Amino acid sequence: MRTNQKSLALSLLAASIALAFTFNAQAAPSASLAPGSQASATAPDRPAGQRGSHRPKAQVTLPTVIVTATRRRESLQNVPGGVTALTGSFLDRIHAQSFEQFAPFVPGLSFESLGPTSDLVAIRGVTTGGSQLSSGIGMYLDEVPIGASTPFGLGFQTLPINTFDLNRVEVLNGPQGTLYGANALGGAIKYVANAPNLNDFGALGDFGVSSTAHAGTNDNADAMINIPLVPGKIAIRADGIQAFNSSFGNNILLNTKDQGSARTIAGRIQVLAQINPDLSVNLTAFSQNVHGNGLNVDFRNIATGQPVFGTYQQAYSLNQPSDSSLRLYSGVINWNLHWAKLTSITAYQIDHGQYLDDLSDVYNPLLAPFFGVQAYGLFVRTDTRKYTQEIRLASYQNKAFQWLIGGFYTHEATHEFVNLQDNSNANGTLFGYPPFYGVLPSIYQEVSVFADGTHYFTDRFDVTLGVRYSKNRQHYQQFANGLLVVPTNPALVTQENATSNQSVATYLINPRYHVSKNVMIYGKIASGYRPGGPNFVLALGHGAPTFQPDKLWNYELGEKATFLDDRFMLNADVYDIHWSRIQLTVNNGGINQIENGGSARIKGLEFSTAYKLTTDLTLSGAGSYTDAKLTSAVPALGLTQPGARLPLSPKYNFALAANYNFPIAYRYNGNLTVTDSYIGNRTAGYAGSLVSPVYRLPGYNTLNFDLAVFAPHGIEVDAYVNNVFDHVGQVSAATTANEYDPTAPVPVTLSMPRTIGVDVKIALGNPY
Repeated sequence: MRTNQKSLALSLLAASIALAFTFNAQAAPSASLAPGSQASATAPDRPAGQRGSHRPKAQVTLPTVIVTATRRRESLQNVPGGVTALTGSFLDRIHAQSFEQFAPFVPGLSFESLGPTSDLVAIRGVTTGGSQLSSGIGMYLDEVPIGASTPFGLGFQTLPINTFDLNRVEVLNGPQGTLYGANALGGAIKYVANAPNLNDFGALGDFGVSSTAHAGTNDNADAMINIPLVPGKIAIRADGIQAFNSSFGNNILLNTKDQGSARTIAGRIQVLAQINPDLSVNLTAFSQNVHGNGLNVDFRNIATGQPVFGTYQQAYSLNQPSDSSLRLYSGVINWNLHWAKLTSITAYQIDHGQYLDDLSDVYNPLLAPFFGVQAYGLFVRTDTRKYTQEIRLASYQNKAFQWLIGGFYTHEATHEFVNLQDNSNANGTLFGYPPFYGVLPSIYQEVSVFADGTHYFTDRFDVTLGVRYSKNRQHYQQFANGLLVVPTNPALVTQENATSNQSVATYLINPRYHVSKNVMIYGKIASGYRPGGPNFVLALGHGAPTFQPDKLWNYELGEKATFLDDRFMLNADVYDIHWSRIQLTVNNGGINQIENGGSARIKGLEFSTAYKLTTDLTLSGAGSYTDAKLTSAVPALGLTQPGARLPLSPKYNFALAANYNFPIAYRYNGNLTVTDSYIGNRTAGYAGSLVSPVYRLPGYNTLNFDLAVFAPHGIEVDAYVNNVFDHVGQVSAATTANEYDPTAPVPVTLSMPRTIGVDVKIALGNPY
């Protein structure tokens, strides 16, 4: 079976290359070696610069999509690696306010919902699922890495950045260890905001209301203004965002509804100064707060997958509020030295997260024989203050030798508070003592240097080599007391210290060959890593004091091609990932720790295509196949044999889109967008494991419609229906409680039910 799947993947890639050659022979020559094109199934044929203002001018060819995946601005079609770019216009058309709403349209991207305030994100199947404590991807807001690098700052969680006034979202598939560094094991996600316009005044208001079946009413009110303070020299751009999303969770035990709802408040201010033709400075302040109310889950039987109480119904003993926020201040300097370009990115951020998690089903099987049935809640609050500085010096693009060198530094101070409490009692204690009460301060420092160089052997063939060396130092402290810390003296406050010093090198080998002006094939060998560090510890000395970095190697072959006079695009790649020393979460003495153990192999195929059938009609599609399995026994998970499937990632997923522009009346035009996405079957946990029991998530399909009317005076009115057939999709699940009670109901996160809405945009001047 494995041989057949590998043969199928290679056959598909070979067929796509052959098809590209065939059409290329018939196509008229393009103006450059790497014509711009559609990114994936995801970008309708409206330039992002014209979102929400008027109907776009008809284009004969697919638009050029510019990305910065290689730290240089270049056409997506010229990047030798898997990259998806979701333009701001497409995000508007699918009404994707945050990550969960655009994720189905990116091949190889999957996630586990951790509630309305955060997600655990995986690219190309590189994840161990819900027990994962550190992120396996890099997350960027413009040029700045956001989020904590360690488990102590809830590093596994990703804040759902609101997409209003974004130019695009870039998703880089595969390890990005040389240019993006720590945690970019599976890849990286970059949110790229629209920059201030130095010349034109512009403003945009976006107001929407919608209704979700089985839930309630949603609303949003967003605004942007761009003012050239000194035309051509200084401009300011400011955004304000407010959104409320209702939800469907119905807690029958507490008789509370709207579980999983969230309110988002965000704002961004940018000041761009063009000091002289060679020097620019961009200062940015960004703030976002998300407050969540409970979880959008229902309870299901682990064996049958059927609802225990009914669809959308849950039975938690506790209310589960959550909050996450990001404050980010950054300054980016770009300086043309005439022989190279110098870029400096200085940033300071405050990441805050807190939640109350109902763990009654986890602790009652352990403690009920001694203390009776109680309502146990885990309250966690973290604050990470993170300073980063990156400096890059890059040669200008040429056809001889291009180079880039740089350095990176980060200092992260995290304060984590953990309180396992018995909420059956007003003071949260059990017989006067907390089960666990801990204050966990930690410091993470990293210094990295990196470089890559591209040598052009001919006009058509070049090879890029890259390397990054990273060294980090960490210090972790724990002040704790409670029944699980020192059972014989729960009032005793223990103090533990742990430190680590580690260094890692990552590499890149990236040959690229332009068969013609329209067709490129490439190979890619790249490595990535996730930092190790000191462990959660107990006074009793259970478990290892430190854990090591895990690493992976990615072997990739792909092609990118446009033909039919740049009206047809086909990109495809196959990859083989070898992941070793996987960081696993295990329970030692009542405390979760991280241990290195086991290895995995992930094989897959990704493709994206687009066809501009007429000047007004564009068809596009994207999809992936992922085969992610452990290649060794993992005793820490109770797995004595290799072969268990890694969680979260679907074997198959695809997305299709059709975008049609049409006239309505004089100065009135329309746009119809239809999208359909399919997420294949996945697992939570591991088959055969009693430590992390498996729950099987079936595949599901979502069909969406959007009709936009463009009126005079910069007015746009959108009517849309998401999840037209109201399918109940099972997005993710958590089987933590089933280790202790195999029959415990499984909380399963569900997809958003049918949503019908209207959105009105009013644009003044040039908002982009």
